[in-house]
Amino acid sequence: MKKRIPLSQVHPNPSQPRKTFEANALRDLANSIGERGLMQAITVRQRPGGIYEIVGGERRWRAHCLLAEEGLLGKKPTILCEVVDIDDDEMALQAIVENLARADLRPIEEAKAFQAMLDRGWTVQRLAKDLGLSQPRRITDRTALLNLAETIQTLVDSGAFPLGHANYIADLPQVDQVNIVRLFSAGKLKDWAGVRAAAQAVRDRIAQAGMFDHENRPEPTKDDVAAMNRMERMVERIVSAIASGFRDGELIAIKTVDPNRADHLADTLAQVSRTARAMEAQLREAHARTMLM
Repeated sequence: MKKRIPLSQVHPNPSQPRKTFEANALRDLANSIGERGLMQAITVRQRPGGIYEIVGGERRWRAHCLLAEEGLLGKKPTILCEVVDIDDDEMALQAIVENLARADLRPIEEAKAFQAMLDRGWTVQRLAKDLGLSQPRRITDRTALLNLAETIQTLVDSGAFPLGHANYIADLPQVDQVNIVRLFSAGKLKDWAGVRAAAQAVRDRIAQAGMFDHENRPEPTKDDVAAMNRMERMVERIVSAIASGFRDGELIAIKTVDPNRADHLADTLAQVSRTARAMEAQLREAHARTMLM
């Protein structure tokens, strides 16, 4: 049933996942409504005391409030509403459905909305089905963000700390989370590989009960230092030799090399690549452990 309801009798849903409303976009919406009228009624449900609670369309209601404050809706401003009869669970579900369609839904807002439904008794599988999500992991990934320190949650919502990085450190103690984010913000962890290595270093420290604490780390022997120096020189020579075979990103001999020899060389390079990646991961973790001490 649609009817016009006094603006003062309409109230937001206190459990609305969306907590932030971009001021310029809201201003544009208000201008559009002022010029063309409300194209789609908001959805509300009746509550005790003669008030109505918004089920869907809070932005449109807020835009009306702006117009009312400016005296553009008359002395008794109203808003067109469709009144529906739904319970609290369906209300919460509808609020999530409406917000999932938004491109600017913030990750922590989404996480809190999912967690609220899980707290109501939904399972991850049931919630994913009711929301039409093909991947239940989206729910678990988002709710994991609530384990982050509040300062990091703010950074994630603002885009200052990448969402993928945040998910990877969400299971760590918050003091370690903060240390990693500080290192990332300072440019000491330059990319995803650096963050991953730092997080793995923390996990290793926890799993091995302080095995990598600074005071317990053995002093390198002369043979260890010599071996490291040799490896550094060898890596530099290998990189230089490989680079000499390329010109403008193309393998120089690709058109004339024996196909069988090319296949063998490709297999060798694949093996070198796997070894190099494993070595890189361990070196980054060693570096990360030093920075986190």
